[in-house]
Amino acid sequence: MTYHDKQVELLSSRTTFGKSVSRIRVLADSQVLDVPTEELKDDEVAVSIHELAFKAMAARIRTEVAARAALAPLESNIIPLPHQILALEKVMSGSYLRFLLADEVGMGKTIEAGLILKELKLRGVVKRTLIIVPVSAMQQWRTELKQHFNESFHIYDSEYIGALARTFSRLEAENEINIWKTHNQLIVSMDALKPVESRQNWSREQIDEYNRYRIQSVIEADFDLVIIDECHKVGGGSALVGRFQMAQILCNSIPNVLLLSATPHRGKSDHFRRLLGLLDADAFTGDGMPTIPELEPYVIRTDKRRSIDYEGKPLFNSRHTEPVIVQYDQGRHARQMALYEDLTEYVVNGFNLASTTKNSSYGFVMILFQRMLSSSTQAILDAMEKRVARLTSERDDASRESVAAELLELGYSGQFELDFESKVTTALQNTKAAYATELELLNGLVNQAKEVIDRELDAKLEYLIDRMKEIKSREDDPDTKFIIFTEFTSTQRMLVKELSERAGYVCVAINGSMDFETRVEALKTFKAKAQVLVSTDAAGESLNMQFAHVVFNYDMPWNPMVIEQRIGRVDRIGQSFEVLAVNIMQGNSVDERVYDVIETKLGQIMAELGIDKTSDVLDSTLEREGVNSLFLASLLDPEKFKAQSEEWLSDIKKKLHDYRSTEGSLPTIDSSLIKTTKSDEYRHSPLPVWLETATASWLNWKGLPWSRNLDGIVASFPGSVEKAYTFDTHASLENPIPEPLTLQHEVIQRMFSDAVPLTDQSRIPVFIPDSKDLPLGVWTLWELSASNEYASRSTVYPLFFSDEGDLFPAFANDLLIKISQSSLGGRVADSPQDRPPDDLAILSMKAEEALSARYGEMEALVLETTDRIRTNKAKAFDFQARQIGRIGIESIRNYRLQRLESERSDWISTYSASARVVPDLRCLLALRILYE
Repeated sequence: MTYHDKQVELLSSRTTFGKSVSRIRVLADSQVLDVPTEELKDDEVAVSIHELAFKAMAARIRTEVAARAALAPLESNIIPLPHQILALEKVMSGSYLRFLLADEVGMGKTIEAGLILKELKLRGVVKRTLIIVPVSAMQQWRTELKQHFNESFHIYDSEYIGALARTFSRLEAENEINIWKTHNQLIVSMDALKPVESRQNWSREQIDEYNRYRIQSVIEADFDLVIIDECHKVGGGSALVGRFQMAQILCNSIPNVLLLSATPHRGKSDHFRRLLGLLDADAFTGDGMPTIPELEPYVIRTDKRRSIDYEGKPLFNSRHTEPVIVQYDQGRHARQMALYEDLTEYVVNGFNLASTTKNSSYGFVMILFQRMLSSSTQAILDAMEKRVARLTSERDDASRESVAAELLELGYSGQFELDFESKVTTALQNTKAAYATELELLNGLVNQAKEVIDRELDAKLEYLIDRMKEIKSREDDPDTKFIIFTEFTSTQRMLVKELSERAGYVCVAINGSMDFETRVEALKTFKAKAQVLVSTDAAGESLNMQFAHVVFNYDMPWNPMVIEQRIGRVDRIGQSFEVLAVNIMQGNSVDERVYDVIETKLGQIMAELGIDKTSDVLDSTLEREGVNSLFLASLLDPEKFKAQSEEWLSDIKKKLHDYRSTEGSLPTIDSSLIKTTKSDEYRHSPLPVWLETATASWLNWKGLPWSRNLDGIVASFPGSVEKAYTFDTHASLENPIPEPLTLQHEVIQRMFSDAVPLTDQSRIPVFIPDSKDLPLGVWTLWELSASNEYASRSTVYPLFFSDEGDLFPAFANDLLIKISQSSLGGRVADSPQDRPPDDLAILSMKAEEALSARYGEMEALVLETTDRIRTNKAKAFDFQARQIGRIGIESIRNYRLQRLESERSDWISTYSASARVVPDLRCLLALRILYE
């Protein structure tokens, strides 16, 4: 029976004031309506083979989905790796969702977090999510969540928050607007949220208003989930640090928490316990490293050495790192050698002068000059020309008034003495003489650098061009892609120019002056048609480049972790080649000495301790000041360098040893559970093919035009224009034109609303097969479910009742497959006039008898799950009460506690009734098989 082309069930009929009215239930959404009886239509026409095929395939899809432990992998355009699926399953099976994802760097923690977020949303647990990340990672998080999970997030940076706060603070609204409630999914940087205790020239009212529009408003915004990336950065040196206070306030207020860090312990037990206390403060009181049994309910970590890909192979390929010292050739590089010697002397003298006068900024400039000289002649030339321009301007601006003001600023009290004017005159003359001396020296160095550029090719550039040519030849691939990292934009511009003009490469550049979208477009160009990407360190952050495998570090940063981060852009999940990293250094004693310490000797120590060089441990143990001091010692006092470097290495070794001892205390996922079958379930899922088959059948049933193409189909669904669609969400990453269709897509949701069960008024059609080999009887398809408010189990069962009273389970399932694929030869017709129609009520009784045992199993599973939920719910109420009790703002704390107690009381009062299991058995399809 239909009402306005919708399948309905007739509930009752009545006549009021002479008009016949029928009460119906719309099968698609269970809406109950009173409608004129005359507008109802009986099912007069037999169903089409396309309708049967669509409904049969829809039933198979429901069964497949119900059997899955997780739905997020099916709704994402990424196939999770085995360890990522294990992480998802552990999180979703927990009593409450508060976990630390502690996989090592490069293992895909962002993907794990995205899967968990998606699963929680699909299950209706989470609606509002706050993600807190370092400012450099905000765009990457937004891009990956949109690209892989179709989740849209808004970014709130410090500037945007400030602008919103200023705007809304001026509005005289009766109810104050909370800027954090305007969007359900937000990404914010750590420092944009942390509360401030004081700020120079700020009043207490300004500080309170600043905090009110940040951390306090976030607490009042009722987020369901908070994710904190690189959470070791919020642990702080003590519980009083602003970042930690921010994290503590949020984790006490928000019920679901995910912390992400590759090195949460950092070799310090107090820091680690403080971090774990964000998940459960009561569980991690005390001193010393927590035990593995204490950590297991909260920490998820996969041993990098045990991780595997989809084929069961090790997830990470080997890497070859090659240090190269490029020496000057006295014949070809005589001018470069002279420039190096002269500029180094200038730098040493300048730094010593800066130390004497305590001019730290001048000392920094001198050190930067030395670094630029090691990078490229162009870099040091640009820097010197800028300094010449600045010094010239300062010299020309020097006057009696400015010198007198400087003397006063320095505390000279002789302004009332008779010789003050003569002191000003002398100081002015000395100042201009100092400017003249340095400008004369700099101009000479500038001319030397220009002559080098005009007459010679940088030694490192010569090596680079030759080595790139050799690699292309060795790999027998003229399109080999190269990534070249440098610290300086001047060097970057020089490399792009020279490699394009001298070597004929197609080059693109990425640097920190570009916004994130521009960098992504440049990366796409590199992937599609360019051979060389020249990138600075700041630009390389948050961009994945595993489609290339050759990296040149054209100049060497002082911190070896920066080198690891560079190489990590290509040496990550998805890299199918051995990564080659070539570390290029100019042959000079200053750089060579430092490199020998921070690369060779430090590498030996890490190898002795069994620590992976790619680990974030370097970022946790190396202090920039220590590495800087090594470079200064190498530059200024080579004789003391050996002793200072040994002292530095001894300190680092102790820190690394502490790290190693605490790293072993982290629990890891049982390696025997990391199997390819975990990902195969989703990698080889039949759902995309089934969904495409169901869609094609539905379009044929509705008589809508459509066609197939290489990616999927082209169709015009009701209410939309014609467009291309694909059912392969993974392929949509490579081709953004077709729109991916998944189970949650509104088009599919509307389509599946037509897969309604039969009613007592439904007429069972007759199927006349082409072959007379089939047994005669009624084929049926049933949806069986057992459910309560807390859990449900459902499945689809085909049953065949032969005219002789037999059940043929295998035959029934075979018919389901053939019907869903439109491969059952025959035609659908109305029941013969001389044959009474089949009674659906009698068929229901037979089905109930046949499925009784199966229902008993399902009911037991529902009750078992319900009991576990009851236990976990009680624990969760107690836990949330403890967490809310730690909220420092009294009004918010009391409001949250009252609301929680009200929720607990309501839950207890309704539990018994809500826990009762309700059975349901519905006939989805039925066919009478007859011969003509």
